[in-house]
Amino acid sequence: MKIKQFDEFGILLGCAANAVPNVKTLKSFADVMQKLGYNSLYLETADTYKIENEPYFGYMRGGYTKEEIREMDAYCKNLGIELVPCIQTLAHLHFLKYYEDYRDAIDVNDILLVDEERTYVLIENMFRAISEMYSTRRINIGMDEAYLLGAGKYLYKHGYKERVTILLEHLQKVIKIAEKYGFSCEIWSDVFFNALSKGRAYETEKDERYDVPEDWRERLPENLTLVYWEYFVSEPKQCEDMIAMHREISPNIKYAGTFFRWYGLTPNNAYTNKVMKKALIGCENAGVKNVIFTLWADYGGGSSLFATLPSMWYLSRFAANGLKDDGIDFSEFERLFGIDYKTFALLDTVNLPYTDFATKAVSDKRLNNKSFFYMYNDIMYGTLDSLLSDGISVAFKNVAKELGKIKAGKYAYVFDTLCSLADFLSVKAELGKRLYGAYKVKDKAELRKISEDLSAAKEKLETLLNCYEAQYLTENKPFGFENVCIRVGGLKERLSYAKRTLDNYLSGKLEKIAELEEKHLPFGYQTDVGEDNYNVTRYDLIAAHGFI
Repeated sequence: MKIKQFDEFGILLGCAANAVPNVKTLKSFADVMQKLGYNSLYLETADTYKIENEPYFGYMRGGYTKEEIREMDAYCKNLGIELVPCIQTLAHLHFLKYYEDYRDAIDVNDILLVDEERTYVLIENMFRAISEMYSTRRINIGMDEAYLLGAGKYLYKHGYKERVTILLEHLQKVIKIAEKYGFSCEIWSDVFFNALSKGRAYETEKDERYDVPEDWRERLPENLTLVYWEYFVSEPKQCEDMIAMHREISPNIKYAGTFFRWYGLTPNNAYTNKVMKKALIGCENAGVKNVIFTLWADYGGGSSLFATLPSMWYLSRFAANGLKDDGIDFSEFERLFGIDYKTFALLDTVNLPYTDFATKAVSDKRLNNKSFFYMYNDIMYGTLDSLLSDGISVAFKNVAKELGKIKAGKYAYVFDTLCSLADFLSVKAELGKRLYGAYKVKDKAELRKISEDLSAAKEKLETLLNCYEAQYLTENKPFGFENVCIRVGGLKERLSYAKRTLDNYLSGKLEKIAELEEKHLPFGYQTDVGEDNYNVTRYDLIAAHGFI
């Protein structure tokens, strides 16, 4: 099905945040895309592809070989899908900073050192490798979120220079290399607007903070496309205004939205549909004909790629239906995937456990990641206990029960993972709060029950890890799974420590529990906390109480 409103209607897969999809998964995903009318697939591979003469580039990261990409390129081409490389030529190369080979190429954090010979040797090697892998000559060269550009070694070597000036000079050099290999380039646009707004990537209204210097358009290469990404779209006008401001810099604009699967282990299909519909309408109103949706894999890998099928299907049908809801045939979803739309969309409920399962009415009012922060909230410190909703354990138990009933066919492993997560949270979510409360009033009977529940939580966590491992290794190369092992292993050890400590207290071996003697304060950290305080996204904060 061709989506007539847009020349390009594509998807970008994040392949550089530990979870690198294997070729079998990529082919299955491309098959789904073809059925739904998507016509481009971007592989975002910051350092997860092999480069000759750069042995540490992507080392132990599951990097794609030339043969793998060529195989995938041919497969996509046969489906009418363009496989497009998305690389990084400035920032988001944090693994490189650990290697001696790249000492001379790093400015600060994960940002490359501009005007350094080693940097451009590396970038040339990137383009040479990519040119031998992909048949397309379109490429996204990244350069997003390089907010500390010029603030490290560059500052000491060259003195202060405006960040955008450094970026534009670097961009010219990268474009020259790209043209040598026949590529036309796309770049994420946030770095320009971050400079204009003095600290924010994008604003929602046009105002004096967006006075674009007259020479910017002249200094940008003519064949460069700016990719405007915006994920939290409240109204179509938000996109329309930002697209208008982009056109003050360049006439070549593409929009990138998202499928939310990167706030933990659970997708957010309902919220995705709500905000991305508005984005598509804004793009249509503004005359933007090229649209992609990102599928990032943050926090160790995110949910299954296929957990977002409801939003992938719905948005493609919304676009093909002239950006209207009326007339969309929801029964098609079951014909395509073997399970009805509303049932598949119940995957969202692990973050929305108060769903009315009788009607399968999943809320789209907010994006949240309750399941993620309830999972990693420290059992002894109770950092996030003040955000707990009443009756959450029973709600999670109901979610586990409902998901456990679903026969999902080839996607059963996705449901198994989230069912086991809900089951674990039905015990673990309130354990810390219960522990602190019972300790304060010296309720020994409740404390003994909590000790038993700590053992039960460990068993359920083991089941969850086994399910997630099966899901991870089904869809991805094994590289990166060590991060999951480390996180879950840390959680498991904290549960063990809490039980040992509690049992020692109950037996009289320990006079008091220091962590519970200290008064637990309401959640008060500065972090990404959204409506109703449900969007806690810092793993180190969630898992370790403070900042590592």
